[in-house]
Amino acid sequence: MHSYRLVVGLMAVAGFALGGVFITGCAQAEDNPPKPPKKSFVPLYNGKDLSGWEVLDGNIEAWKADGELLSCVGEGGGWLRTEEMYSDYVLKLEFRVPPNGNSGVGLRFPDEGNPAFAGMEIQILDDDGDEYTELKDSQYSGSIYSEVAAKRGALKPPGEFNSYEITCKGPFIKVVLNGKTITEANIDEYDKASGDYKPLRDRPRIGYIGLQSHGSRVDFRNIDIKDLTNSITDPDTKVEMAYVDIVEGEGDAVGEGDAPTIHCTGRLLNGEKFYSSHDGAGQPLALPLTGYIPGWQLGIPGMKAGGRRKLIIPYQLAYGLRGFPPSIPPKAMLVFDVEVVKVK
Repeated sequence: MHSYRLVVGLMAVAGFALGGVFITGCAQAEDNPPKPPKKSFVPLYNGKDLSGWEVLDGNIEAWKADGELLSCVGEGGGWLRTEEMYSDYVLKLEFRVPPNGNSGVGLRFPDEGNPAFAGMEIQILDDDGDEYTELKDSQYSGSIYSEVAAKRGALKPPGEFNSYEITCKGPFIKVVLNGKTITEANIDEYDKASGDYKPLRDRPRIGYIGLQSHGSRVDFRNIDIKDLTNSITDPDTKVEMAYVDIVEGEGDAVGEGDAPTIHCTGRLLNGEKFYSSHDGAGQPLALPLTGYIPGWQLGIPGMKAGGRRKLIIPYQLAYGLRGFPPSIPPKAMLVFDVEVVKVK
C-alpha cells in the first residue's frame, strides 16, 4: 500500500460514522495509566466434562473427560479446540503418550485450515519411538512443527507425564519442557516455510488453542492458562480493546497531546499484513495521536520511548462497518505491533 494512502487510512477525522452512531473523536486514555493487576492461571479444563471445548474435523466420541484426565481415547478425534480465541498467554499442561505416541498443542489457529500450518503446533511425540527415526529435527517434541526445531533431551519416557509451559507474547514463542527451555523463536524472523504453507511471520497473532488426535491415546491434565493481555474500554462507545506490552520501554511516556514517532505493522485476524512502516524506505509515522484511529488513541498513551506494544482493536475502534477497501475488509478486527521510537 502506498504510504500516503496508509497515513490517510490510519487518520481518524474529526467525526465519522461508526455502527450507526456519530462519534466525534475518541476519549483519551490517561498519560500514565496505572499498571493492571497481575493475572492468575485459570483452568481450561473443568475436570468434569468438555464444556468450553469443541471438536474440529473429528468425532467428539474420540475425546473423554475423566476426572483429572482429558484424553483422546480413539482415532478420528481431529482437534479438540477451545471455544474462545486467545492471543498472548502462558499455557501450562501435562501430557502422557504411549510408545510411538503422537499428538500436539495447537496455538493461534483460525476457523479454517489445518491448525498445524494455518496457526502453529507444538509437537508432542515419543521422540525415541521406532516409527520416528527419520523425521526432520523440527518434527520432534517441543518444536514449532515443521518450522523451528527444539532442543532434545528433556523428554521423559512413554507412559510418564511430561509438562509443557508455552508462552506466546507478541511474536515471541517459548516452550519449556519439564523445566528446561527447549524452544525460543521470534516468528517475525521466519519469512519462509516448509512446503507451500504460510511462513510463521504471516500466520495469525490470535486464534484457538487445541489438542491433537493423531491415532494414539494421549492423556492431558492440569491444563491452565494465564492471559497476558490487558483491556481498555472506550467510555463513549463502551467497546473494549486489548493490548500487551512486548517491551516496556524506558524513555518518556506518550501523552494524549503528543505526536510520537512510531513504527507499526498492521495485520488482519488471519495474519495477513496490510501495512508496515518498516517496508520500503522504512519511514516511521509522526502525527498527533488525535489524527489516528480511536484504537490508537486509546492504546498508545502511556507507552514509553523504546517500548513495543501489541494492540488488538475491534472494528468499532478501527475502520467501522465499511472497512478500508481494498486492504481492510468490513468489520475487521485488526492487530497492530507498535514501537515508539521517540516522544515529542
